[in-house]
Amino acid sequence: FGLRLMSAALLKLAGSHLQTWLTRLTKTPMRGTLVGTFVTVLIQSSSATTVIVVAAVDAGLLTLRQAMALIAGANVGTTITAQIIAFEPYQLILPILLLGLLLLLLPQSRQIGFVLIGLGFLFFGLQLMSKNLALLLHLPIVHSLFLACSRSPYLGVCVGLVITAVVQSSSAVTAVVIALAAGQVIDLSAAIGIALGSNIGTCATAIFASLGTNRPARQAALAHLLFNVIGVIVVLPFYAAFLTFVADTAPD
Repeated sequence: FGLRLMSAALLKLAGSHLQTWLTRLTKTPMRGTLVGTFVTVLIQSSSATTVIVVAAVDAGLLTLRQAMALIAGANVGTTITAQIIAFEPYQLILPILLLGLLLLLLPQSRQIGFVLIGLGFLFFGLQLMSKNLALLLHLPIVHSLFLACSRSPYLGVCVGLVITAVVQSSSAVTAVVIALAAGQVIDLSAAIGIALGSNIGTCATAIFASLGTNRPARQAALAHLLFNVIGVIVVLPFYAAFLTFVADTAPD
């Protein structure tokens, strides 16, 4: 709920000019990547960014080359959400909610207020989740599935793919994975496998959105899928080394 509220408010803040801004700011691949990253951090959804890009391509506002740069940036931007969640900024929940409520009283700041309230609810939900997800271990089928994901990164990828395709939010799935790992419900191997799968599953939104659009728009959605699939394929052969690298670069 918090993630959706925040995304909706930020999209309203940008208004109908968002696609026009994207067109003007994507003249070079580097600028396009930076814009894709920035927009995704703002709206907290790479799926939403990609759908906007597909719509812009379908409308003739963006070329396929510009779209690919934005999609690459969207994949970078969605990881920042996970980093924010991983830092566990739960002590900021009450101040964020109070500030959001105060801004609702000011007509010119209502959408900013909704953004902050959404952020506060997001952190609150994650805090509740991290404290109670250990109860999932009492479900034999869940415990067995997580153990299987720990033994096989391929199964973890499949689980992440399916869940994200259903939920249509890799940020939400990654947030749940972080909470599960924090509660020691799953280990690092399972968490990374599921997170990798979520990068593929999130492409379902753009693929569905591209149905009925023109050829360049469908190509943009396909480029999004190929970009993420190739990324996962590159990592899987070096999965053990990748786990070691992640473990060495992060304290928890």
